[in-house]
Amino acid sequence: MMFSIFRTSIRLGLQLLLVVVLAWGLLAFSPLDPVTQYLDGNVFAASAAQKALLAERLGLSGSGGVPDGGSSGVHWWPVVSQWLANLIRGDMGFSNLYRQPVLDVLWARGQLSLLLMGSSWLLALLVGYVLGLLAGLFSYRWVDSIIRTFAWVLAAIPPFWLGMVMIALFAVKLQWAPACCAAPYHSSFGDQGMASMLLHLVLPMTTLALVYMAPLILHTREKVIDVLADSPVQYARLHGQSVMAQIRFHVVKNSLLPALVLHLACFAELFSGSILAETIFNYPGLGQTLVKAGLANDVALFMGATLISAVLVFVGNMAASLFAAGLTPGVRG
Repeated sequence: MMFSIFRTSIRLGLQLLLVVVLAWGLLAFSPLDPVTQYLDGNVFAASAAQKALLAERLGLSGSGGVPDGGSSGVHWWPVVSQWLANLIRGDMGFSNLYRQPVLDVLWARGQLSLLLMGSSWLLALLVGYVLGLLAGLFSYRWVDSIIRTFAWVLAAIPPFWLGMVMIALFAVKLQWAPACCAAPYHSSFGDQGMASMLLHLVLPMTTLALVYMAPLILHTREKVIDVLADSPVQYARLHGQSVMAQIRFHVVKNSLLPALVLHLACFAELFSGSILAETIFNYPGLGQTLVKAGLANDVALFMGATLISAVLVFVGNMAASLFAAGLTPGVRG
């Protein structure tokens, strides 16, 4: 057990280090200069000392300094090492976009993202598995045909287009739900009631779940068909076991865990989909924060959001590996 925990910690540490180095490398060799972007083109209005101070506030300063030529000339490894040293001390820097520490921004918006992704993940699992189960139980009949067509259509629809359709239909046309945000404009997220919170969450949650459930439906259908054709089910049917008992003790038992493993393994796609959903619905979560930080060249916030995103993806993949190990106990990763 201790060795497994140690090995998992080493994997997480190496993955996060690789993510940090790659992210900083892309920022360092980007043709965009964050200092110039922050000055909005008024680069000649600031002295060299002022630009150096601004680079330090943006999290770009290091022992190599920030030359006047642009971010492609930054000696980025000293910057990375200094940022990692600050991170170990629990300091992710200061967000110039939100004018507050990065940890405070990520804590407030990370909770909203976890709420959106968690509810979408659970909704997609419940609905996707039930639909896949029905398609498998009624394979090659009209029920199966409708569900399969529904799944393939969902898989082919671009997420951003589906989000805009949801807004146009349910927010603009029918006015059943608000078109954006996590709370009414006149109140904060924590001050609203449960009904208001669910009302603001329903459109982005449903959009993300619909995009995310198509592979689960198709996978569950195939697994259910395989289980029904297997020897234990045939043996139970010959001995007069009821259909409901067959479904409960054989079909669900042998198809739910693989569906759960697949669902957890697709957590990276869920997070990428949440970025689109949060942007379309102006939902103030981690994905929208990551996009805004990149557009505003808020390096400290961008790196913090990137790091948290990598942790979330790692946790999802690790959970999938643990369930897969339980599904195949003879296999060791």
